[in-house]
Amino acid sequence: MPARRLNQVHGCGVVEASDAVVEGDGLWTTRPGVRIGVRVADCVPILLAGPLADGRPWVAALHAGWRGATGHGDDSPFAGPGRGILRRGTARYRSLGGRPADLVWAFGPAILACHFEVGEEVIAAARQDPAWHEALRSEGPSGRAHLDLHGFLRAQALDLGLTPVHEGSVALCTMCRSDLLYSYRRGETTGRQWGWIEIG
Repeated sequence: MPARRLNQVHGCGVVEASDAVVEGDGLWTTRPGVRIGVRVADCVPILLAGPLADGRPWVAALHAGWRGATGHGDDSPFAGPGRGILRRGTARYRSLGGRPADLVWAFGPAILACHFEVGEEVIAAARQDPAWHEALRSEGPSGRAHLDLHGFLRAQALDLGLTPVHEGSVALCTMCRSDLLYSYRRGETTGRQWGWIEIG
């Protein structure tokens, strides 16, 4: 299990890992032996790994709920449409000399479209992203909107230049798999999954 380095706030902050606990929803590092991770119970854990221009390895762990995926409610200087946490993490990699096509990437278990009922304000926020397409919204049994958060993030990944051949996502639904996974929406307010990564 990684050391606690983040106070997660359902935002879009992506910071370099240090020994201090900082506020944010994403960590990255180029240091071998520094295990980084995010804790989730319905949100999507995102893991990224790739080489920088100078040959050093780079890894990141990101926490993406709907706010993080859309950039909704973020008051940072980089806030706005198309500035969700996956876009921010990939931009950090590019700023350090990495090419998105070289990234190996994976989304972990999360609440999937079958159970992710949301308000129309969530759909409206997601529609602001350049990668949005209407198949990501469906209508659930109650008549309310459901969002395919995994699919939305995957659409962003492809829009950013990440390649499907490097994807290793695990599309398990936290609501469906009570035998294996914690789910906040199922009423489990204390249990969490970890998505973590480390340069060996």
